[in-house]
Amino acid sequence: MVGPPPPPMGKEVRRAETLPTEKPRDTIQMAGWQTLLDRLNFSCGTIDGHFAKRSRRAVTQFQINRNLNVSGELDTDTRLSLGKPGDAYVDYTMTEEDLARVIPRPKGFVEMSKVAVLDYNDPWEMLAEKTHSTPSFLRELNPNATNLVPGVTLTLPNLEGTRKLPPVGRVVIMLAETTLLAYDTNHQVVACFPCSIAANKNKIPNQPLTVISTAPNPNYTFDPKVLVDVAQKEGITNKLVLPPGPNNPVGTAWIGLSLQGYGIHGTPEPEDISRTGSHGCFRLANWNATKLVHALRPGVPVEVVP
Repeated sequence: MVGPPPPPMGKEVRRAETLPTEKPRDTIQMAGWQTLLDRLNFSCGTIDGHFAKRSRRAVTQFQINRNLNVSGELDTDTRLSLGKPGDAYVDYTMTEEDLARVIPRPKGFVEMSKVAVLDYNDPWEMLAEKTHSTPSFLRELNPNATNLVPGVTLTLPNLEGTRKLPPVGRVVIMLAETTLLAYDTNHQVVACFPCSIAANKNKIPNQPLTVISTAPNPNYTFDPKVLVDVAQKEGITNKLVLPPGPNNPVGTAWIGLSLQGYGIHGTPEPEDISRTGSHGCFRLANWNATKLVHALRPGVPVEVVP
């Protein structure tokens, strides 16, 4: 079941804040480069100004894609190939519609099954999801923003101009790198997304897979026979259907795979992607899962490689 699309968020006013192509000196400049990579679908996971493993993997795949020397660093040739981030940040004015989407998630699966939507827990989480970043980084950008009410103007990463994914012809999940690559029908990498894999290695598929279904903004069926520990802890004996929303256990997208019960999906915890293990499925940040779900069709092969 697919729920209704989320309502539009508030009015945006662009602000020019051009960054040079010199090596970034601080988290604000680094986040500008992460933003540009994100626009090109080479995702660092979250835009947070920290150049760690996920950012290095995104840069490495960008370098391979552009036939550059592979250093995994934002070296001169890579920065020149990326170009200037330009308007890396944008002014954003909060609206009543924004805050209407702040509905703290109930505790426990039983209570979650009783609400109409699993939307955002607080305004910072909502803004972080909108800008593919983290609440802590947004607070760093806006140190004087203590009361997020309609009319407040904030500085946010600017994702205007993000490249739309073309039809994806193949997906490769690299286990060692905890990275998902999407290839177009001409066998070129068009997206690199951090990906969480099964914590229990015995649950990692070792067979060819294909996409069998796609569902933007799905609901989620809790099965006590699958999540036995959680069911016992909460006293759940029957299946529960949880509503759509970014805080749904599978986030804002579900891509069903040919192995029963397995899929590629979003998450309510984007900062943990590629850092923690899943129950068996392949998890992406919601924004990356949403990009991918609209570019796939049933029958597309999915390869899982060491």
